[in-house]
Amino acid sequence: MDLKRIENIIRIAEERNITRAADKLFLSQPALNLQLLNLEKELGTKLFYRRGNEWSITEAGRIYVETARRMLALKKDCYSRISDIAKLHNEEIAIGASGIQGDHMMTSIYGKFHRQFPNVKLQLNIMKGLKAQELVRNSTIDLGIILMGDKQSYHLQYDLLARVEVLLAIAADSPYLSHLEREENGEEVMDLRHLQDVPFVLGAKDSTERYVSEQAFERAGVDDPAVYMEAEGISYPMAMVAAGECCSLIGAYNKPVMPVGIRLVKLKSHPMMNALAVRRKDTHLSEPMELLIRLAREYWEQFS
Repeated sequence: MDLKRIENIIRIAEERNITRAADKLFLSQPALNLQLLNLEKELGTKLFYRRGNEWSITEAGRIYVETARRMLALKKDCYSRISDIAKLHNEEIAIGASGIQGDHMMTSIYGKFHRQFPNVKLQLNIMKGLKAQELVRNSTIDLGIILMGDKQSYHLQYDLLARVEVLLAIAADSPYLSHLEREENGEEVMDLRHLQDVPFVLGAKDSTERYVSEQAFERAGVDDPAVYMEAEGISYPMAMVAAGECCSLIGAYNKPVMPVGIRLVKLKSHPMMNALAVRRKDTHLSEPMELLIRLAREYWEQFS
């Protein structure tokens, strides 16, 4: 099999459009189409349904692409093993990281990584945790550094980096702070039952913070929290909290960017998110990848 042609067919499947795929591959559309037609003739069946600008993959195409990805992953794994033996370390590592915190993490650790492995190229892709797991599973990316609750969706290798607490963000002058309780260790905590009628800004429904937040309400016996707004970012929700319009539940890693007028309080149930490094079980853990995971652990441990 021609590995370059394999990569090109995978790109068509990803783009669902041969013109977009050709643009991404810096090929002419007729040249890429000829590759596809020759392959379909060789296989004796169509790999894609052509319906205008949006193409969809056939069952034969799905089998081809899944197998092709495994072949490319085997090639990359082979080169990675040899690179470690030869001390070349000139590979490319594709990383999927969760949200804006993924940007912050890579900014924090890149200098240390680059000094040790200057010839390794890192490709950072910001995405949600579930998407990162899916792309690790099908060999599109090599490593996911993600936040998850207590559930994991795929049969992958999950390395725990740190456990990060979810905190209550509340206006510093809120009268509800009178409900704070003191634990045996002296820490002040809030029982969410005291905030049952308070509006909350929560993360998007498919986010880890939202999943863990809903679990926290459930454990506190709050069946129907007043969700004022759903938001993916942090700036606008925190402005609303500081103004006393609502409360929010956020990860402890947001502490450094909290605006004036907000107090972060631990919850009585101490809900946690897991910072995880996710990779395929059947691949070689290269020296650069091992360093990436170690640096990511150091980064996340500061918030645990």
